Amino acid sequence: MKRYIALVLLMQSCWPIEPGSRKNGEFLNDVVRLDEFNSEFDDYNSDLPYNKSGHTYLTFSSKRDRKNVFNLVSFPAQFTYDKRLGLEKYNPGGIQYDSFVDKGALEGMINRANGNFNVFGPKTLKFGYDIQSDYTKRNFFLFYADDSEGNMQIRYFLNDDKGISGPFNFDILNSKKDDGYPSFSYAGDKIYFSSNRDGNFDIYELSIPRKEGEQVTPESLLHPESYKLRKVEELSSPGDDKCPYFQDGMMVFVSDRSGGFGGSDIYYAKLDGEKWSEPVNAGQRINSANNEYRPILPAQMHFNYPLMIFSSDRPGGKGGFDLYMSGLTKQ
Repeated sequence: MKRYIALVLLMQSCWPIEPGSRKNGEFLNDVVRLDEFNSEFDDYNSDLPYNKSGHTYLTFSSKRDRKNVFNLVSFPAQFTYDKRLGLEKYNPGGIQYDSFVDKGALEGMINRANGNFNVFGPKTLKFGYDIQSDYTKRNFFLFYADDSEGNMQIRYFLNDDKGISGPFNFDILNSKKDDGYPSFSYAGDKIYFSSNRDGNFDIYELSIPRKEGEQVTPESLLHPESYKLRKVEELSSPGDDKCPYFQDGMMVFVSDRSGGFGGSDIYYAKLDGEKWSEPVNAGQRINSANNEYRPILPAQMHFNYPLMIFSSDRPGGKGGFDLYMSGLTKQ
């Protein structure tokens, strides 16, 4: 027990504020361009795993390597605070006191996922942290979508005690059209993704029956005995509704529906029980006359508001789509 307490305190000390302080929890009103990660080429579709010490890994799709197609890239990252919150690259030398310890596995998965085709929407999933499960078992996933066979199909790699396996098709989500951007509830009873299987892009929900407090296993998530699939009509519009990301009862997504500020805008909605609130435009503080794309709400324990990373091709960036960060709503 003493060893555990010491480890927790040491993990907290890695974060650049005093334990118990909420300085970094002050709402990030600015839209911060993540210049250390952006390039002159298109950069979007990010993933930021859960962490405890402020050290993490930012994974996203970029054209910087192959130029004509998107492939995944990943960089060690850390939160900083100098008058306002930042996210920067860091040198991961020495010991890291993070719950996310699968960097080597992640790099191996990315190398196997990439090719002369587009790779979109990475989503890492660590059992016991991102989903209700046994945290002592080594079950770490990378989900993504690629168009190697024509249409976008959702695929995954698994790293467990046997090593890395995959890629595999996530068959219960895929169709003959474009499918991508899976996002998971902590209870493992909901998977959200987007698809144009009915014409326009819409957000879909796959529901898996779970007992209260049930420990999710890879098998019960990937190959459930029963499930229900539906289009989330409450979030739908006549336009394209894409890139859902679900975290702590909040859904963010992009839509080109009427009434926005131009191109695709970021919207959010809250889930209360089984009822969705009306989608709300994130407003002109975040949205621009250009396109905003693939917002995510990383599970970060240091903030008392939903922190959001997204992409935009607005003027002032390094070129094409760039990555940005801001607070979504004040709690």
